[in-house]
Amino acid sequence: MSRIINLYQPENELLKDSFDAIIVKIMQKRRNKNIKSILFCGTEPAVGTTTITINLALSLAQGKNKIILIDSDMRKLPEYKRLGETPLFGLSDYLVDKSTLTEIINETNVNNLSYITCGLSTGQSAKLLSSNNLEKLIPSLSKNFDLILFDSPSLGAVNDATVLSALVDGIVLVVELGKTTKSNISRSIQNLSGAYDKILGLLINKVDKPEYRVYLRNYDYFQNNKYVRK
Repeated sequence: MSRIINLYQPENELLKDSFDAIIVKIMQKRRNKNIKSILFCGTEPAVGTTTITINLALSLAQGKNKIILIDSDMRKLPEYKRLGETPLFGLSDYLVDKSTLTEIINETNVNNLSYITCGLSTGQSAKLLSSNNLEKLIPSLSKNFDLILFDSPSLGAVNDATVLSALVDGIVLVVELGKTTKSNISRSIQNLSGAYDKILGLLINKVDKPEYRVYLRNYDYFQNNKYVRK
């Protein structure tokens, strides 16, 4: 293990409950389809895929599942990352044989949750993701982790997610309410045509409270202080 990375879960009970609901669905799919690896990708940029993936990883780990989260966006510079970390080694280093698997796995401040950063930024990420080393990575990690989560660039921006889709067991598309169009979703699914049967579903992000209340039966429970332990 190279170092410890700090992750923080939101305090908002509504958000926690929504992530827990998603976790239930994911675990049902995992049992039914024997899923060990899941790719999270947006239908277009800036829909919040990274934030969603991090929080789902946190929730899964707190449920006693041994989780590893992999940042597979090797195009974006560290200062623009959600965590902003600059570790010695990451995914790109492993794929070009500059580091070992042990060297790129980072511990976090959350029990049962490990993290692999993207490594140094590179303009050849699609090529690296097509390497034999990535095909070896997933089976190797599966021996020590219950679930492998990939945080990927959006399908509407680059081909990285399409390359990864051939290797993972399941795919979750992240969309933004009020922004993502049906044509964007259709185009993303077409990009995944070779892995269509792996799509587990759509995850809707950036839902405002009034809209959220329509779908969440527990909304009033969490908003009313007399029900909630302080």
